[in-house]
Amino acid sequence: MPDQETQTQDTDPICDHEEEINTRVKKELDSLSRQLLEFNEKTFDPFMQEITKQIEERINANNKLRSEINQQKLKLQKAEKLLASLKSQ
Repeated sequence: MPDQETQTQDTDPICDHEEEINTRVKKELDSLSRQLLEFNEKTFDPFMQEITKQIEERINANNKLRSEINQQKLKLQKAEKLLASLKSQ
């Protein structure tokens, strides 16, 4: 039975060492995660802002064109009514 006790005692330092390693690895991962997040913010935020700006500009231009098309449709309808009225006279 002394062998079992010795084995148990021998694993304790190994477990402590593993915990220390795990703690270090977790801290390093946290640090790397923060660095990656900061890098992504610096790199992709301006890119996404530019894309968003371009999309908003296109949406505004499309809305303006739709409005102009609707106005032209109304003018065409009025002209068609006037033409129909003139033909009926």
